[in-house]
Amino acid sequence: MDMPTLGPAHDALKAFAGDWTGTEDLAASPWAPASTARAECEYRLALNGFALVQHYRQHREDGSEFLGHNVFTVDPQSGETLWYGFDSYGFPPESPARGDWAGTTLVLDKKTARGVARHRLTPDGGTLTHEIDVKMGEDREFSPFLRARYTRKTG
Repeated sequence: MDMPTLGPAHDALKAFAGDWTGTEDLAASPWAPASTARAECEYRLALNGFALVQHYRQHREDGSEFLGHNVFTVDPQSGETLWYGFDSYGFPPESPARGDWAGTTLVLDKKTARGVARHRLTPDGGTLTHEIDVKMGEDREFSPFLRARYTRKTG
């Protein structure tokens, strides 16, 4: 059996490494009303470069928090980037979000019984943008859910 090797998708994930802070605009959802939030993201390379681990903390206007622990890696068969996400809502990942790079933007689709979330993450030096669009239930079109802009603190 051939062992996986580091490749271009692993190298691309290095652009996230560091500490980020910023603001998020969130649309209303079944879990929370529309709001603005502040968030911190810590990305660390792990497992000799085969994974990127993210710790995420969102502070909402009402004082509540949303927490996430996420692991990014690369499927050695397809070359797709995979994202396994765990969060304080408590839904375990049924399967990873999957996707690829479109230029400098990582585009990942997360499919669950609740719907599809399309994430677009764009690291650009000292700035990171994260956009999420969702299709919930029987929706045929994606709707904006999150628009975030973070600034690099360290890394």
